[in-house]
Parts: sequence; structure tokens; C-alpha cells
Amino acid sequence: MSKETIDFINQHANEVIKSVKGTGLFPSVAMAQMIIESSGKDEHGVFGIGKDIAVRKANNYFGIKADKGWKGPKVALSTPRDGQPVNYFRVYASALDSLQDHRQFLLNNSRYRASGLFSAKTPLLQTEALQRSGYSESPNYGKALMSLIEAYHLAKLDGNSDKGAPTFIALTSILLLLLGGFLFRDAIKAQLQRFSVNSQLLKT
Repeated sequence: MSKETIDFINQHANEVIKSVKGTGLFPSVAMAQMIIESSGKDEHGVFGIGKDIAVRKANNYFGIKADKGWKGPKVALSTPRDGQPVNYFRVYASALDSLQDHRQFLLNNSRYRASGLFSAKTPLLQTEALQRSGYSESPNYGKALMSLIEAYHLAKLDGNSDKGAPTFIALTSILLLLLGGFLFRDAIKAQLQRFSVNSQLLKT
């Protein structure tokens, strides 16, 4: 387990739970997405969770671009992986604002409802729906999400209220560290680095 990832989960648990309430989205899936989509290299070129340039410059934890329909603030960022040197990204005041806009992004795109995203009965079925809907170009995106959910026991978030989340995460963090902590660190880091490169949102 990665302490960096556990700290990230601890920091954003309440925000994730709050952002998906009443939508049919599982907090565990939203958290796994947030971990993958926000991962990248910091200003020193060091890979980390929540270190992507869109997070650092715009509180944008899901890499959502500022399309023509976006009326809020935006920032131009270098995006050589996208086939063009610069793209505009949505700017948010906080991580919660980013999470809430990500929720709306999913709700407002019919392909996600058509894929069964909001009617999925388990986190596994929901990750499979994200895969089917084309959320990411990576053919293993759903598997990557489930790997994180299982490795960090994120499904426990699905049964906790806003009030109970910090206690759960704190206790889980201690337990994971006592049980060996870093057994899967290298595998998870390599997986996140791979999906940080390959994962792209379809912003239409």
C-alpha cells in the first residue's frame, strides 16, 4: 500500500461521498477515478497522486477540458499527449467543485446512462459501465479502477456517511500500515503511471 494514496483518500473522502450522494454513483468508484485521473508528475518531474498539472494549476482532478459550453474560468495547459500542444481546462475553486462538476459531466452525457452507469448495483458493474461508455481510451480502465478499490478497500466508503468517513479512513490507514503497508506499492504506482499516460476523457 502507498501511504501517499492513503493520505489522498483520507483527505478527500468526505468530498467524494458528498459529491455523488443521490446519483447512484458509488463513492468507491469516484475515489478510484479521482486517484487515477489526478495522478501525474509534479513541477520537479516526480510522479505522484494529485500532482497532475491540471490539479496544481486549476484544482481540476479529472482533467476535464473547457469546451465551448463551459462558462467558467479556464486555463491553457500544455498537452502534448493530446496531439496538440495546448488545451484549455476548466478551473475550479476547490476539489469539491471539481468533483461536483465531474458528477454533472457524467449526468449530462447520455452515453453514461445508456451504459448502465447510474443503475449499476455494485462497484464492479459500475467500473464495467465506465469502460463500455468510453470514459477512457485505455482498454484496461475498468480493471485499474477495481484494482484500486480492492487494494485500498474503497468499497467501505459506499456504506459511510459524511460524518463517519474520517474515522473509517483513519482506522483503515493505521490497519493497512500495520499489516505491511507497502506490499503493493510498486505495482500500484506502475499502474497509475500507465493510466496517467493513457487515460483520456471524451469531452463531447
